[in-house]
Amino acid sequence: MVKVSYLMAMVGQKYRDRLYALGLLLAAAFALYANTFGHAWILDDFPVIVNNPDVQSLAGFWADSYPGRPLRELTFLLDHALFGLDPAGWHVQNVFWHGVNAFLLFLLADRLGCSRFVAWSAALLFLVHPVQVEVVANISHRKDSLALACILLATLAYLRALRPEARTLPWLAVALSLALVGWTAKQNAVMLPLLWLGYELAFVDRKNRLLLRQPKCLVAGAITATLGFLGWYLLGGGMPLHRQAMVGVMAKMTVYLNPDNVAPYFLMVLKSLTFMVGKLLWPLALAPEYVYPAPSGWFDPWVLGALAILGIYGMLLWRARRLWPPFFFALLWIGLFWLPTANLWPLSYFAADRYLYTPTLGLALMTALVVERWCPPKNYLPAQVMAMGLLACCLLTWQQNRVWATPLSLWTQAVRVAPESTSALNNLGGAYLELGQLERSLEFFHKAAANFDNPMPWYNLGRVYEQLGDRDKAIFHYRSFLAFNDPVTAQLARRLRLRLFRQYGIQLR
Repeated sequence: MVKVSYLMAMVGQKYRDRLYALGLLLAAAFALYANTFGHAWILDDFPVIVNNPDVQSLAGFWADSYPGRPLRELTFLLDHALFGLDPAGWHVQNVFWHGVNAFLLFLLADRLGCSRFVAWSAALLFLVHPVQVEVVANISHRKDSLALACILLATLAYLRALRPEARTLPWLAVALSLALVGWTAKQNAVMLPLLWLGYELAFVDRKNRLLLRQPKCLVAGAITATLGFLGWYLLGGGMPLHRQAMVGVMAKMTVYLNPDNVAPYFLMVLKSLTFMVGKLLWPLALAPEYVYPAPSGWFDPWVLGALAILGIYGMLLWRARRLWPPFFFALLWIGLFWLPTANLWPLSYFAADRYLYTPTLGLALMTALVVERWCPPKNYLPAQVMAMGLLACCLLTWQQNRVWATPLSLWTQAVRVAPESTSALNNLGGAYLELGQLERSLEFFHKAAANFDNPMPWYNLGRVYEQLGDRDKAIFHYRSFLAFNDPVTAQLARRLRLRLFRQYGIQLR
């Protein structure tokens, strides 16, 4: 009877400790991001939320006029029901999910056998790292925090399935279900099976493995999938799609790419790896968009840096699997969840802070492990080192929160960081236009139009000159906008032609 009471007390203490950790991490999250609650709608919030009927009613959700990311839209439905279109209330969920993810990292570190120091340090570093601001402060990027919550919950369920006393199949079903739910928020959840395979390699004896129980089947499946992809890519039209997408994303970097020579694209991919690692380790001059010159060749310092990073990463991964399993898991996490945003298949941008949201979890765990092992425990040196790093991150995050307050503050920072970015210049001009500062907006629209890689600055110049009453200049810039014949702006071009004909009797081709 005494033993039973003792066990119950121990279990109760365990759950009390977890509730304490959850409460503390949520409180820290809300304190750190308190200055985001007065932020306006910004960036993708307008198409994703304000002008999206899918998030304003269940009927709109089922109509699915804005396809993609249903889990995020379900959480938006709750916000809309509670707060309407007042952005202040919508920030509560963003901060909440970020705090929950820090807590789930705390649990994961504990499950990996890490000390309390490592668990707390990793959770807090993930919570306060400045690159997380884009996901937390920008409501439309909630997809990243939702996906990560599902990824962590799925992984914890999978680890539970591996316990000898656990009911394996039910817990494995829970893990797979959570992975699928996470995939409806963001597709990076597709990397989970590879993460779990890596965990089994490092932590689980051969006789107790689940996914690696039949390695020959896994190899056969991998070969079949690879051959299927190559068949589609080489014979099914995948290669032209791939190369055309490369042209589009290179244009955003103000670089023209010949589709017959894709080497410059992959050089840019390597440079972007070095650039992103730099932002992760030295998170200064953060912005919603980054534009930088193309590397000069394979001996460009940025490219050589990327090759060195990949070489060191591979060596550490190989050695850590046997010598330091938690460190191996952290490294594997970083690599696997960086891969979907590595632009092997072109994305919207080569670099973005939100691409680092999930990989930062691995960095936080790795950093805590290294500090614990390599800092002498005398005078609580590991705690002092982590405290100084956490304080610096808190100050940078608080400052970065202010950047996301309004479109004007956001795009001013973007132009400061990437003054050659057409998109940033155009958006800063748009911010001034919304404030009625027409002359100031002209300055940035003209700078954006000088790059000749985006039709929108020309359209916006036409708008400003039309408002200023200079119809000749307005028509000139509208004509230049239409000359791009860009499929992305085709609908806007049709509306413009119709309006000009009805309003001025002018027909533009």
